[in-house]
Amino acid sequence: SPFPFIVRDIALWVPEQTKPEEIKNIIKENSGELLTHLSLFDEFKKEGRTSFAFRLVFQSMELTLTDNEINDIMNKISSELRKNPDFQIR
Repeated sequence: SPFPFIVRDIALWVPEQTKPEEIKNIIKENSGELLTHLSLFDEFKKEGRTSFAFRLVFQSMELTLTDNEINDIMNKISSELRKNPDFQIR
């Protein structure tokens, strides 16, 4: 795309048995078509919980995205993740 991309990270504590794919699915379901890349870049365990950190890359093929547009998407993702009482966004 000739238009710039925007990168955001999100990290959260989850129960130790949670698989990163569960979190990735929630992110994908709530990020829309502007999400072009999603990767797990950090994972560690402590006191029976796991911390996952994901990098999200957003880009449009039609226009330059604004911070507000991406912030709205990130808020939607965060809200959905918070619906699970066992997930704690860091």
